[in-house]
Amino acid sequence: MESWILIIDDDAGTREALADILSRAGYRVATSDGGPGLEAVLTACAYQAAVVDYHLPTVTGLMVARDLKERQPGCRVLIISAELPAEACPVGADCLADGFLAKPFSKDAILGELARLIASGQT
Repeated sequence: MESWILIIDDDAGTREALADILSRAGYRVATSDGGPGLEAVLTACAYQAAVVDYHLPTVTGLMVARDLKERQPGCRVLIISAELPAEACPVGADCLADGFLAKPFSKDAILGELARLIASGQT
């Protein structure tokens, strides 16, 4: 089964770089800038994981994570940010996100974290 990954980042360069890395690694990729088309992309297909920037123009990445998990409970959410989110519980079993990576991160770090999250969702 092919794994679909959703990338949500308002920075076009980051979004395109992540899409390229993940596509080359064999993932199917959908992207959004977190703007008006976000609603449609959240329901476009069943995602195994989502890479969501914490700082988006109108919402936080954790708000997007909540919405995505309500729609697709099996989707694993990886929050990315240059700074640790202010919420007391950004990641973990009782939280909205399943992982966090600080920007900048390496290609190996994002691929490793996504592989781990997808595997955890299949158990």
